[in-house]
Amino acid sequence: MSDLSLFFGQFLRRPSEIRAIAPTGRATAREMARLVTPDMQAVAEIGSGTGTITEAILNTGLPPERLELYELNAAFCQRLRDRFPGTSVHNLPAQEMVNVGRKNLDAVISGVPTLPMPDELQAAIVGAALQMMKPGAPFVQITYGPVAPLSEAVRKQFGLTHTKSQRIWANLPPARVYVFRQQA
Repeated sequence: MSDLSLFFGQFLRRPSEIRAIAPTGRATAREMARLVTPDMQAVAEIGSGTGTITEAILNTGLPPERLELYELNAAFCQRLRDRFPGTSVHNLPAQEMVNVGRKNLDAVISGVPTLPMPDELQAAIVGAALQMMKPGAPFVQITYGPVAPLSEAVRKQFGLTHTKSQRIWANLPPARVYVFRQQA
């Protein structure tokens, strides 16, 4: 079964779990992985889906054993284990990384659809990631909306600054990538 078939099948079976209308496009995945380097010791990807972003992360030269993947959908987790041996795949929500994940992450790459979430859930996800990240490490977030994917209240709560990419038209729907960092 192709990634697209798996994605659409899970979208139809579990619409509350799958919030995107299609897997992340390759151009967007490359932009999300842009800050990952082979010398990083630990990176986490949350909301890994079928692995388009995972592939882009590993294409940077990061060894698979340094990548942790968090995904809620069990079928996607199995696909990730099959496609990316050596990575650690967790069938858990992102905020559970504080209980099972590596500390001192060099980056967190997020495919989790944070924009429509309430502030409390955004804060739980970002707060967990920040607890596990090195100071100043990037939290990279995809969005399809016209505004920042983390609310102003959440950005203020954690002292986050951000930069954003140009709109990436080669994605369905067009996307933008934000890089958040906690102020010192």
